[in-house]
Amino acid sequence: MPGTASRSKQELRQGRFEDPAFTRPALVTDGLWRKSLSAVRSLGKAGFEVAVMGDSVFTTGFWSTFTEKRIIAPTAAANPDGFGKRLLETLEENPGSVLLPMEDTTLRWVSTHRKRIQELARILLPSPEALETAWDKSATLALAEEMGLPCPRTWRPSNPEELCDIVAGIQGEFVTKPLRGSGSAGVCYGNRDSRTPAEWKRHWERFGPMLVQERVPAQGQGLGASLLFDAAGECIAAFAHERLQQYPNSGGPSTDRQSLYAPELLEMSIRLLKRLNWRGIAMVEWKADPRDGRPKLMEINPRFWGSLELAIRSGVDFPQLYARAALGERIEPVLRYPAGVRCRWVIPGDILRYITQPAQSRESVREFLRGLPGQAEEWDPEDPAGALATIICTGAAALNPRYWKYVSRG
Repeated sequence: MPGTASRSKQELRQGRFEDPAFTRPALVTDGLWRKSLSAVRSLGKAGFEVAVMGDSVFTTGFWSTFTEKRIIAPTAAANPDGFGKRLLETLEENPGSVLLPMEDTTLRWVSTHRKRIQELARILLPSPEALETAWDKSATLALAEEMGLPCPRTWRPSNPEELCDIVAGIQGEFVTKPLRGSGSAGVCYGNRDSRTPAEWKRHWERFGPMLVQERVPAQGQGLGASLLFDAAGECIAAFAHERLQQYPNSGGPSTDRQSLYAPELLEMSIRLLKRLNWRGIAMVEWKADPRDGRPKLMEINPRFWGSLELAIRSGVDFPQLYARAALGERIEPVLRYPAGVRCRWVIPGDILRYITQPAQSRESVREFLRGLPGQAEEWDPEDPAGALATIICTGAAALNPRYWKYVSRG
């Protein structure tokens, strides 16, 4: 049975559509991840001919109804040269494709080779300087402090010995984070008695330079401000959400979240990215501080984010808007959306959250199942093949130790 995307092209040939988007190609990288599947579905429903890159047949996005072409290639994280060679070959075969780089390592490769990429593809990219600031948490926080934006108190040790000295002098709880990186990899919550100096030094050696922050109390909600800036630097889409659950429970990507009316949060986030003269997509992460009621800046995520599906279901369709902006279309800004829309990362995120959460803290099984499958980001009635692939491909990835570290990232 032909899918929605196939029907759209068939009707186009019959002259029933005049929208030129129906003949335009798009390329989504890193097709294993759930956000990539969301992007594939979004673009496919808009009539784009979607190609997906992945490193095995167990790439989730390969099996979506809306995928027109599957491209086997190494990931930029595992083999940058192999990835880049295949990416350029694909773009040379399909010049003018809208390119959506989905992971940090992919974005870094694309940014490094931006001159050639921009000759072949339609893409919105921040400047190299803006990207470096976003990737460097210390630089991000320094800029925010200069602008007067609320941030947790932060220390920036220059070596492992200085890290140990700072940790030993802090009263109360804190969090250490790698200066670079995404997700919860290398993030450590605790107090000065949590680890010995030798353990802190090993942590530095494993994850690289660290920054130390006072810990915003755990009961503070995690908040996200998702934004899209066009080629002229104007914000054309804005969306805020709050996390309701996360995995790991101590701190990690959200597994359950809902849309949020938060004009102050969006205003501060837009101001921060405008200071960087931003182009393209970003999500600014904050945490509400129950001590003073203000959100505190955590970091800038300069790529498509794990909870992308929530924004799409709330009516802020970032992949489609990004593609249209990259093609140079004039877009009426999308700044309004309903609050309280809920979306869950069920497989395996919310399942793992539920079974590892202390029994006294978690909901009943009946409550856990309430709203499913409709609230599950994996489920799309127009793409049952993609929904099934999230189960099969996640199971296949679970058998490969190389992917275990990504479970906490989503």
